[in-house]
Amino acid sequence: MRVFNILLISILSSLLITGCKDGDKYYADIVRTDYGIPHIKANSWKNAGFGLGYAYAEDNFCVLMKAVVRANGQSVRFLGEEGSLADDIVFTYYNTDAVMQREGIESQPKHVRRLLRGYTAGLNRYLKDTGVENLAGGEEGCRDAEWVRELRVVDIVKVLHNKALRSSTQSLTPLIAGVEPPSSQSAQRVNPDAVRALSAISPQDIAANMGLPKDSQIGSNAYAIGANASQNNSGLLLGNPHFPWTGEDRFYMFHLDMGDKYNVMGAGLHGFPVVNVGFNNDIAWTHTVSTGSRFTLYELTLNPDNPFQYLYDDEYRDIEKVTVNVEMPGAGDGVVTRPYDLYLTHFGPVINLAGVDESLGGWPTPFGTLVVLKDANMMNFRTLSQWIEMGQANSMDAFKESLARLGLPWVNTIAASRGGDAFYGDISVIPNVSQQKLGSCVRGQLAMLLTEAAAPTLDGSDSECEWDSDEGAPRGVFGFESLPQLSTRDYVANANDSYWLSNPGQLLEGFSPLIGEERIAQALRTRQTFIQAQQRIAAADDLGAAGFNTGNMRTIMFDNRNLAAELVLDDLVAVCKAVTDWSLLTVNTAQAAQACDVLGQWDGFFNLESIGPHIFTEFWLRAEQLPDLWAVPFDAAAPLTTPNTLNTGTAGIAIVQALAAGIDALVAADIPMDRPWGQLQYSDRNGERIPIAGGRSSFMFSVTSSDLILGEGYTSIEDGNSYIQVVSWDDHCPDAYGNLTYSQSTDPASPHYADLTRLYSQNGWIDMPYCDEAIEAATISKKRVRE
Repeated sequence: MRVFNILLISILSSLLITGCKDGDKYYADIVRTDYGIPHIKANSWKNAGFGLGYAYAEDNFCVLMKAVVRANGQSVRFLGEEGSLADDIVFTYYNTDAVMQREGIESQPKHVRRLLRGYTAGLNRYLKDTGVENLAGGEEGCRDAEWVRELRVVDIVKVLHNKALRSSTQSLTPLIAGVEPPSSQSAQRVNPDAVRALSAISPQDIAANMGLPKDSQIGSNAYAIGANASQNNSGLLLGNPHFPWTGEDRFYMFHLDMGDKYNVMGAGLHGFPVVNVGFNNDIAWTHTVSTGSRFTLYELTLNPDNPFQYLYDDEYRDIEKVTVNVEMPGAGDGVVTRPYDLYLTHFGPVINLAGVDESLGGWPTPFGTLVVLKDANMMNFRTLSQWIEMGQANSMDAFKESLARLGLPWVNTIAASRGGDAFYGDISVIPNVSQQKLGSCVRGQLAMLLTEAAAPTLDGSDSECEWDSDEGAPRGVFGFESLPQLSTRDYVANANDSYWLSNPGQLLEGFSPLIGEERIAQALRTRQTFIQAQQRIAAADDLGAAGFNTGNMRTIMFDNRNLAAELVLDDLVAVCKAVTDWSLLTVNTAQAAQACDVLGQWDGFFNLESIGPHIFTEFWLRAEQLPDLWAVPFDAAAPLTTPNTLNTGTAGIAIVQALAAGIDALVAADIPMDRPWGQLQYSDRNGERIPIAGGRSSFMFSVTSSDLILGEGYTSIEDGNSYIQVVSWDDHCPDAYGNLTYSQSTDPASPHYADLTRLYSQNGWIDMPYCDEAIEAATISKKRVRE
């Protein structure tokens, strides 16, 4: 028996060495269908990760490699002007290998660890097969870059951690890294002059300077249609996330098929080894960025005899200084390490408000206090398990049960099912601060100003102001039952306004202000979202019989309708034509008169052939800032139709001035008044100008955000429509259509660098091949990859 045991141990040791043990040998089949969509067929989580990692790397390896550099705090060293010293300082501290290994890997379920290992192995296999000298070139390439290296599992976890912090710490790094401590231990006194000056500070300016992403950068539209509002008695979903068109915060389309374990098609953000937005045989879901807060601030009362201590209940606690060493370029090709200090409390890091407004900065603030950040997503490593379980759900009940994990960092969820259910919920990570606690713990002028402008700011001296916890939920965040949600057989929708209006007939009220505001005016995009739905249900939109199907939903998506124009265009043209002397408003009098004529003939849409969208865009950018733009104010009882009517009375002069200023901007940019929109807004791909329809998120449903460029037009597309999907069910396979506006690959040499962008330009869709027969019919290549 002893000899047998020795032999068994020898065999097991040999298996470990040769790599036959789980985690060392991988294989998967990659079938690509039209437009380069990879379908990964695998028999295990590790092999599925391996196949997906390899397929993704073929298209976008350099994008993820650059994200790894940033997540490791090495952006200044390797990326130069593209880098951020503040990011490097903060993430050198927060993304340590030890913490990421312990919390991001070892704490995960076994199948998640295997998925991560396989995904990393697939990335590395591609790098080994290709060589750094043959990687992608172009603006997002990394050919021959010194910072390309073999990846570790912990690198991927760091990237995912940064994505979880997208609406909190990741955006606030300049405030965290910019802290300068006091020069002495002397008592700190309140500065009455500075305190008096606070009354002149605009909450809007504070919000704008906070550094958080703009709505258009992480916005979205979504419909989930139930059986009562569909034409086939099944559910139907439109997913339309608005995300950047460059960089790592983009989507990648793929299909991950492990049979009964997991079979999901859709898209994931770069670096995610599972689908974030997609569908399976029974459920389809999408996300929109929610209005919920991901962090709060705390205002600390300092020890008057020691500014490095703060009061907490009846005792003073020390503020801890932590020194982090950041790698920087040295002389020649050398590298130097420079120390930077962060200052920490039990809540989180001290921040310097000078980055928000100069008069608020300093240690202490003008009130003799300090402000610190507490981030609810800092230890949220539940995201992968969360999205895996969502993709495994085979009913709406199972899908909602998966959401109770509370791993979604900053998004609403909108879902539809084969059985005809529709669901909306802001089931995401939000600090557990009730209305009552917010009312009692926001104390003092600075806290009130910051709470109004940027983030809830609580009293850090009182333990009663700590976040609460719900039973069964992660510590300090609202539990599933405490969050707004609506299940229906009718429909739900969201376009980045709060949960309050998820269905006009079933308003959601009574939740914490940290989740969102209620009974407030909705953005025009939100109003258009619901107006379109109400008109479709009533068959009042020239799209045929009442109710939704995949055809009319796709038409609505690419309709390029502009609600702002519907509300104000006639009055604007009348005001414009009533001007008898443009020389009082602009030197460009001839162009102003021509602009009036163009607006008078404009169809009100942002289609490629439309003439006039650029004039209206420049007008609206200025007019929407006017405090008295509307003659009819908002009425909470009529959220879809108010406010309305251009205020041509008291705001008449300001409206004409806004139009004149917009015309001046176009003339200065050398843009004619009568140029079609498709010649002004386009994406340049290898010298090919691909016209792009749609407009800004502040005034329409189909979103493309781009800046005006001298002599060119709106050619710098920053963000907007990204991965779009329309999904329903009418037989054993999902009836699904999709597109990825900026295409699959960032490699200019790839055949999939611009093909989907051309299709999108033509309002085209992919008939998404989910079942085996559809995949076979659309196949353009097959390969088996091994390690």
